[in-house]
Amino acid sequence: MKNVWEQNFAVSAISREPVVSKTTHTGENDRLEYAVSSMQGYRVNMEDAHATIGDLDVSTATSFFGVYDGHGGPAVSMFCARHLHVEVRNHPGFKDNLPTAVASAFVRMDQMMITEEGLRELSRYGCPSRKLTVKDKLMSCACLKVKKHTGPIDVGSTACVALIRGDQIIVGNAGDCRCVLSRNGQAIILTTDHKPSVPAEKQRIENAGRSVTVTGGASRIDNGIAVSRSIGDMRYKTNSRLTPAQQALTSSPEIRLEKITDDTEFLVMACDGVWDVVLNQGLIEIIRGNMKSGKDLGKICEAILDMCVEPPQPSVDNMTILLVRFKHNAQAPARSKAKEQSGNDDDLQGKRKGKAAAAPHRRSF
Repeated sequence: MKNVWEQNFAVSAISREPVVSKTTHTGENDRLEYAVSSMQGYRVNMEDAHATIGDLDVSTATSFFGVYDGHGGPAVSMFCARHLHVEVRNHPGFKDNLPTAVASAFVRMDQMMITEEGLRELSRYGCPSRKLTVKDKLMSCACLKVKKHTGPIDVGSTACVALIRGDQIIVGNAGDCRCVLSRNGQAIILTTDHKPSVPAEKQRIENAGRSVTVTGGASRIDNGIAVSRSIGDMRYKTNSRLTPAQQALTSSPEIRLEKITDDTEFLVMACDGVWDVVLNQGLIEIIRGNMKSGKDLGKICEAILDMCVEPPQPSVDNMTILLVRFKHNAQAPARSKAKEQSGNDDDLQGKRKGKAAAAPHRRSF
């Protein structure tokens, strides 16, 4: 009987040796400092993408950060990394109703990807590496020009974004990336992992005429996708009688606003490849300890990714981590009018999840 680790390697999407080279980017302005790092890990290709725009809009002093965890191929995550923040900026409510602008931008991604222009762009980002028929590859990558535009059938991406404006953090999330805030050393979770097993998500799925099943130890929609919200994945968004928010798999994000206070230290966003093996509070303590020792934010992110692929319980997914540190000695701009809606390296090993909770797993879509 193979253990979980060996079973993962038996799947063609997993390699026996991780790709540990990283793409790291850092930046700052007068209000915050940020870093992002991504690593392919044990996957045979890289499907994550991200966006960091320290000055999305100078007049409102708005910053944008996004992590996009693709599946079925990199096309949708790359599309989101290029366009989602632009759609937020272009929304009529950008200056006065930022939460609405964020929510609209998520849904706009699906709308844009089913246009001829969107289909052409998706096709440039490449097809999935898994073994499919030529027809399936074309459909999955949205490369096939059809009379009725269907978009990316089996290619999608979860998305988590955070916008900083004045003394507010506006977080939008669809899927199982996660955003956690450190306030005086305590982890404040700002997102929900959208899984089909979550009662409210399950109810929406069943109301849309689909079912929630358990396959391979994970709850799925119709034995397929293992998240309940994502961008793309048009196979699960075919009920013409329902709005985008009512579809079994919806791109509508959950929005949360959080105030930046004097004890708000930093926020961290990461895909599930990181959260699979690290506890929320544990990761906050790792980052906080390294910040106090003066370590560069980019190096902190890279060290965390290296830790996540270490035996005996490594992550077998792509990994991206994004870190934003707040500068409290800077003068904060006037508060936004956005409507409030709710919502040291030696210590790394001690902050990992316990063995039972950290058993490596690969999301299958």
